[in-house]
Amino acid sequence: MKAMQLASTRALTVTATMVLIVGLMLSSPSGAFLAFGLAGLLSVMPAIFGTGKIRIVAAVVLLGVIGLAANTYPEFKKEQELYRQRTKSP
Repeated sequence: MKAMQLASTRALTVTATMVLIVGLMLSSPSGAFLAFGLAGLLSVMPAIFGTGKIRIVAAVVLLGVIGLAANTYPEFKKEQELYRQRTKSP
């Protein structure tokens, strides 16, 4: 595997971390779940193709995102079901 450039991996990891922090601040389960998904997508590439400390940090962020998304999913699902019920009623 060819490693990514250090600047690219660092930028993706920092962006993923910022999106993760924003997701933690959101009170809406839908918004938090979306933010965690985006942070996960941003941290996958540095975790796979990064080198050294950046790879480790990206992997930690990715594992944290997976855990937080799994924890938020039941609330997200309940909120989406309530939304579907509201849209069905005239």
